[in-house]
Parts: sequence; structure tokens; C-alpha cells
Amino acid sequence: MKEIQKALNQIKKVVFIDFEGSQFSQEIIAIGAIKCTLDNKNFIKEASKPLKIYIKIDEPIGPFIEQLTGISDDFLNNNGISFKDAMKRLQDYVGKEKVKYFSYGNFDIHLLHNSMIKNEMKTDEFVLSICQNLIDFSKIFSKYVKSENNTVLSLIAALKVFQTNIESDLHDPVNDAINLMHLYNAFLTKKNILKNEYIRVITKSPSLPNPYRKMIKKLQSEQKVTYKDFLSYVEEDLK
Repeated sequence: MKEIQKALNQIKKVVFIDFEGSQFSQEIIAIGAIKCTLDNKNFIKEASKPLKIYIKIDEPIGPFIEQLTGISDDFLNNNGISFKDAMKRLQDYVGKEKVKYFSYGNFDIHLLHNSMIKNEMKTDEFVLSICQNLIDFSKIFSKYVKSENNTVLSLIAALKVFQTNIESDLHDPVNDAINLMHLYNAFLTKKNILKNEYIRVITKSPSLPNPYRKMIKKLQSEQKVTYKDFLSYVEEDLK
């Protein structure tokens, strides 16, 4: 797909990534990542063993996040490392090749910016490279697939549309990263589902003028559409 090809810009190493964040300070408390190699059509050719990192922060993570993720302040104190050390581990995992990162939604980059500022790493070369090469897959995806209400689907809802297996234990960062990898793969390989969903998005688009919508519906029922039909739909809209 051209949209994916443009975003990747010929890079064949990608990292599907997910950050879990604290409730109040909204810093990264956990990272899940899975590195993949793509083939010449940008399909996933090989996936590495996933990486999971927990990060200590000075602020409490908050009761909502603890309930959502199962991560507690005590757990982070016992199992977490500093943000700086976490970035070093992620850098070692990613390697020295050029990579693109895929996230789902814009909250991950928000968490990364907050952690950069909090830990005085705004000029860190590796952290900046993540910011510069992070692709929000939901922006690409939602051009072709949306909810019944014409809104962006959650990652799990998107996977259900494509009838794709879902890694259980949601809000585990590794599982969320793997689920994103599954969605990317389904998006490129399940072309019939994508085509049908895209047609539905087009026909239900609120920005599509009524004459065009009527023409598309007629085409969907395998009827011929002429310029005369178009003019009549325009006239109807002007009444």
C-alpha cells in the first residue's frame, strides 16, 4: 500500500511499540516492543523476541492505572529501572540500523515527551530518533476503517474487524505491541476486509456531498450511473 510505503520511506526494520503511563504525571512506566524485518512488499518477514521494560518514577502511578495495568508503585520500585537505563536497553534492542516505530494513537508520543522533559533528555540522540521516526498507525488505519459512528477504532476493536487473534491480558505493553503488529499484518494481507471497510467509510463519510453518496450507493447495487443522474442528484440537493 502506498500509504505504508510513504510512511516507511524504504526502511525495512520496524519496531511496534507501546508505552504504559502513570495517571497524574503521565510518564512512561512500562515499555513493550517487538522488532520486525519487512520484505520488499512491506509484509512482516521476521519478528524478534519481544522486549519488556518497567521504569521507576518519582510520582505515584495512580489508582486507576494500577487497576488497569496491574502495575503498582511497589512493583516498579522492585522491578523498574531509570528512564535513562530503559532507553539504553531499548537502544541495544533496536540496534544500529535505521528503523521506524509504529504506535497506535497519539498518547505514546505524549508520554515520551513528558518522560524526556522529566528526565532532562530532550536532546538525547536516541530518544529524539524515536520521536522523529514514530508513525501513528491509527492515522493511516482510520482513513480506511472506522467505527459505525465514523470515529477511530480502538486497537482491540480494529483487530476484531479483521478477525485477528488478540493477545490476552490487555494493557500489558508487550501484548499491546504484538497486537499492533497483528493489526499491521492484517491490514496489508486481508485485502477483501479492507476493501469492504473502505467502501463503507467512503459511503458514510459526513464530508461526502449527497450527490456523490447517492451515486456510490447506486454503483454498489450494480446500477449504471450517468452524468444525467449526477445532475438530478445535484438538483434534488438544491431544492
